[in-house]
Amino acid sequence: MPKRKAPKKTAESNPSRRRRLPADEARGRILAAAEHKLAEVGPEQLRLTDLAAELGITHQAILHHFGSREELVSAVLAQAIARINLRLAEAMTGRTALTTNAVLDMVAEHYGAEGRVRLLAWLVLSERALDVYAKSRTVRPLQPLVELVHARRQKAAPGRATDLAETMFLCELGAFALLGEALFGKLVRVAFGDADDAKAVRDFRRRFAQLLTDAAIGPTSRAPARSR
Repeated sequence: MPKRKAPKKTAESNPSRRRRLPADEARGRILAAAEHKLAEVGPEQLRLTDLAAELGITHQAILHHFGSREELVSAVLAQAIARINLRLAEAMTGRTALTTNAVLDMVAEHYGAEGRVRLLAWLVLSERALDVYAKSRTVRPLQPLVELVHARRQKAAPGRATDLAETMFLCELGAFALLGEALFGKLVRVAFGDADDAKAVRDFRRRFAQLLTDAAIGPTSRAPARSR
């Protein structure tokens, strides 16, 4: 009886012959898969072995590029920060300037998507949040936003003295409010007996945007009172 020929080994069936991707491409592929996985299971349940299996690579390959699970989560969030900074810069320097409310909506929706605020909270609790700044390729990743807001304040009120420290305070206030609302909004609204739905969230941002606008360039037309 003739011997059966052994099947030819291919790059897919032989891990040692897989095409090795350039470092940047490999990192990008891992980051994209990690962001998707984190949105599904959160940082607490992320397993590098599971992620490696999905990508068809080894666990060590992920460690080679990122060092640890925490480093990978930091890199995912740093990429998200860089992405929203770019979007904000493009939006605020375009021909049609965004309203304060639109800016708050953009930031809140970006960080609310894919569980990014949850990632940030996890990194804060694990004392790795500052790593995000290092991976954002700048020591102060939000400083460009402060400069853009300050330029808009000067343009909107040319006859009024504008203080950069005040601009930074307003930006910090906005960041604290948005991050706090994203993490504790439901709990706070329930505690105050307020409605907890999409309309309540939008109304909070609209009213807060009015508050920031009044502080930044002076009182404008008031937002209508909220209906209960």
